[in-house]
Amino acid sequence: MTDLPIWFFLLSWLIRQIENGIGDGDNEPDGEEEEVNENETSSEEIEPMMEVEPYEPITQAVKIAIAAFSLLLLGLSISAYKKTALKKILYAAVAFGLFAIQMFVDYLEDAFEAFDTPYTDLIFFGITLAILVLFFMAIVRKR
Repeated sequence: MTDLPIWFFLLSWLIRQIENGIGDGDNEPDGEEEEVNENETSSEEIEPMMEVEPYEPITQAVKIAIAAFSLLLLGLSISAYKKTALKKILYAAVAFGLFAIQMFVDYLEDAFEAFDTPYTDLIFFGITLAILVLFFMAIVRKR
């Protein structure tokens, strides 16, 4: 179990590399830089420098841990439902599954600009409401 945090950080680093497009082929090999005409502006001057958040690897690791833990709880809830056949546990299992889906949607929104739309926010908050309703039903329901 001591290697688990290392894997989270390695996976977080790999996710950041994919998000930054390290394999786009836009990078030129060393020593083959293009000359820039003084009258022309390069694209680097026009585009602002991307700022990297210092806690991004930790945030990614926490998101991965949340998704993994919610999937673990989903599996445990399904196992408990098979043993006891209580409907309350089934509500909780569906809520844990929705929570894992919510983390995946949150990751897609952060990773890809195409998913950063108002509809994504609507889906995200809709899933949150569904999770709360399912946990409420698991607590309040008599049988």
